Amino acid sequence: MKKFALLVIVLLALGSLAMAMGTEESMPATSPRPEVVKLQVWYAISGSSGEAFVKQATAFDAARPDIELEFTFSGSYADTATKVSAALLSGNAPDVALMAAGQLYTGERGNFAMEKFVKEADFNMTDIYDGVWEYAEYDGRIASVPYGISTQVMYYNKKILDRAGIDLTKPPATWEEFLKVAKQAQLKGNTTGAADFYGFDTSDGVWLIKFMLRRNKNAMVEKKDGKVVPVFQDAKGVEVATFWKRFVDEKVMPAGQHNNAEKKFLAGGLAFIAASSTRMSRWGTTDTFELGAIPMPSFAKKSVALGGNGIVILAEDVHQQQAGWELVKYLENVENQTAFALETGYLPIRKSALQTPIVKEALAKNPLYKIAFDQMENTWAYMHFAEMGTMDANFWYALDEIEKAVLSPAAALEKAANALIKEMQ
Repeated sequence: MKKFALLVIVLLALGSLAMAMGTEESMPATSPRPEVVKLQVWYAISGSSGEAFVKQATAFDAARPDIELEFTFSGSYADTATKVSAALLSGNAPDVALMAAGQLYTGERGNFAMEKFVKEADFNMTDIYDGVWEYAEYDGRIASVPYGISTQVMYYNKKILDRAGIDLTKPPATWEEFLKVAKQAQLKGNTTGAADFYGFDTSDGVWLIKFMLRRNKNAMVEKKDGKVVPVFQDAKGVEVATFWKRFVDEKVMPAGQHNNAEKKFLAGGLAFIAASSTRMSRWGTTDTFELGAIPMPSFAKKSVALGGNGIVILAEDVHQQQAGWELVKYLENVENQTAFALETGYLPIRKSALQTPIVKEALAKNPLYKIAFDQMENTWAYMHFAEMGTMDANFWYALDEIEKAVLSPAAALEKAANALIKEMQ
């Protein structure tokens, strides 16, 4: 909740910032190019992901005597959003930032410099999946470049399913079919004898509900008369929320325990979990756990919601912009982005990556990667808009109220929509 509240504050600040800051028509001051262009680079990924990013960027730095990079780990996605917003207000923004929803900090200010850069022939933007480009857009225009991209995958514990006598040679294609399988796993698959054992849960309820809404032909928000309006409370949205409640009512999913889902899954207390594709490189096999995966089930439409991060250039100086773009091109070429993806658990975003030896080797070592890779053909990204953080916070409240039977699915979504509308006004 703190993360979402923090993001709401950030996005509100950005809304007021749009009028005060320059637009794409405002030409940055030009001056002779210095011998060395210095760039402040902030990044919001930690652990092995942060190390892999810095390693590649450092290699670029070493190969370019005319460009000097200074790296700063800016904290979590929410922390970085706060810091970037404050830095933009004070005039001390980084020149390049690797962050989530970066297009809110460029497109909201009328900065669509990336739109021109990505059309350069040596970047080959058509090699990147169309759905991935959606994840870099603001108001239908490119305002960022996608980098660390992930999708949700339906993971399962093979030992639990074997105990329950479930064969996934032909995995459930619909959510209705999946519910039946999860219920069977719930009733017959408790290999550890856990008192708190369930058939299904998710480690990110908001991401999953968005995913399910789109798969039921609901866009969550639409633009009408130039304004973003919520539509997740319509009949298609209520259908999804009503189905979500069945997981709890039929005792397949615990109410309000999503924060504990991953830990429970790894301990053998959960048969299925919907979680990020990044987990493929982190989870292995233990005495109580053996990892498997199937494609995500569908309602009416086959599609996969994206998550992850992108790179934005916030520099106003033209020389720093160009130097930043040179860094982006280096990080985004087929070899480097693919190597970063496989090392960290993110997904290769270039179509040509699937033909590279490194991807073929990865598939040979871990066949589960194919599940996530195949989903890239059907990826999409929900609309990014200033109050998106508020919408996500309201989704969390709605799911909690639905799961705990505080409100009906229809009433919970209507309440969330009204809260979002009020925030927009």
